[in-house]
Amino acid sequence: MLRQLIRGAACIVALTIGAAQAVAAENVTPDVGKALNAAIAAIQQKDYNTALTHVQEAQAVPNRTPFDDYRINQILTNVAFSMQNLPLADQAAEAAADSPAIPPEDKAGILKNALLLSAEQKHWAKAVTYGQQLDASNALDDTTAADYAVALYNAGDQAKALQYAQKSMDMAKAAGKQPDPAAQQIVMNSQAKSNPEAAAQMLENIVAQTNSPNDWGRLIDYNFGATGMNDVFAMDLYRLKLVTHSLHGDDATLAGRLANQLGYFGDAEKIMEAGGVGGGALSTARSGAARDQASMSSQIAEAKRSSGEVAVKVAEGLYGYGRYAEAEEIARYAMGKGGLKYPAEAPLLVGMSQVGQGKNADAVRMFNGVTGNAASTKTAHLWAIYAQHQAGGTAPAQPAQ
Repeated sequence: MLRQLIRGAACIVALTIGAAQAVAAENVTPDVGKALNAAIAAIQQKDYNTALTHVQEAQAVPNRTPFDDYRINQILTNVAFSMQNLPLADQAAEAAADSPAIPPEDKAGILKNALLLSAEQKHWAKAVTYGQQLDASNALDDTTAADYAVALYNAGDQAKALQYAQKSMDMAKAAGKQPDPAAQQIVMNSQAKSNPEAAAQMLENIVAQTNSPNDWGRLIDYNFGATGMNDVFAMDLYRLKLVTHSLHGDDATLAGRLANQLGYFGDAEKIMEAGGVGGGALSTARSGAARDQASMSSQIAEAKRSSGEVAVKVAEGLYGYGRYAEAEEIARYAMGKGGLKYPAEAPLLVGMSQVGQGKNADAVRMFNGVTGNAASTKTAHLWAIYAQHQAGGTAPAQPAQ
């Protein structure tokens, strides 16, 4: 929900300015107006503790009118939000939105605040109510339509959630904007069974926008099922999980054991340490890495006079130890020699080594050139998305073939 609150902050700040003008101009109870004007002055100085004290003074005034309470809650929403007291901010926002005294010109903004904050507190029924009111007054835009869709989805109305998620995406497209990730997620969930390839593409779009570890984890997990998947390409996906911080404990156990089996002891050690995995598998990785690194100079020399298959295995080991420039060099040698069991292994390794060196634009081009079965091309495509993000989006990743 952080996505919603960041977006909601600008809306709430905008309402603060309006509140300052309104309290001075409109007929609130004098003592309430005095306290709220003092609160607004404190807000403008970013002294939120003092502002809260003045709001509480306004709340203590006897015989308040509904309009007094509306203004109090409007300003309290801002104060509590600025103090990161989200439960109090939601309580005030909902009270303001439920007030019979809302001026027509304030209503859309107040409802948007209430939608954002009630959803943050998982008050899904209330959030749906506010979304319905915004929709009825034709006040939804692409962002609030997405918020409404999220509330509907969590309230159990998935069909209607899909309707408003798609509406959000259509409105964003018409405005020349990126679709909201939450709206895309809802659409993707609906496509998962009927059109899994479309769902995967939607998840790629979400990852490209958010770079979220959770989103990366789901996208990578989906691609473990690609046709032709084997231990080598699976290891490359686990490596991607490591760099995208989407590796969990169970992943680390499986990946660490696989890396040990393949002789990628550097990868095994890093992955298991990152996932908090100990025990015999980690001991095996550490002892294997110590032996392996002690002989690495002779391995590199052997790689340069041997077959591509020998060279690519040495390059895999170099990658695991973070020796990315040497890994790239030996992997390129393997590409030139050919005769590889998995022809895509070497170019994938070149691209990953380039990412490790910060040569992300070069890596995107390398990954985009990978050919072969679905497992190899999809693995390359995911790494290309990551490299593209690291490069600032300067070189587009091509769709997997």
